[in-house]
Amino acid sequence: MAKDVFLFSCPCCSKQIELDTHSGKARAVIPTEAKGNQSIDSLFAAQQHESKRLDNVFDNAKQDHQKQDQRLDELLRKAKGDTKKTPADKLRRPFDLD
Repeated sequence: MAKDVFLFSCPCCSKQIELDTHSGKARAVIPTEAKGNQSIDSLFAAQQHESKRLDNVFDNAKQDHQKQDQRLDELLRKAKGDTKKTPADKLRRPFDLD
């Protein structure tokens, strides 16, 4: 093996990676190597589990957004009601102080 070629394991997929520092190219040594030698069924089940988890996260975020929207609408209605209760005073503008 050349002096400027290094082999190491990928931290995310555990595949063997060959890095040539002279040319700056990297490649998988055995491209058919699978992550943890998992079967297609187990990968599919893991993907479905992750999909359900992300759906739950999205639904929770959507509900939180709707609650915040309702709270802000209620605050706006309350502020509008408070302005109707107070007498119609002339607005004070900084340039009108003369």
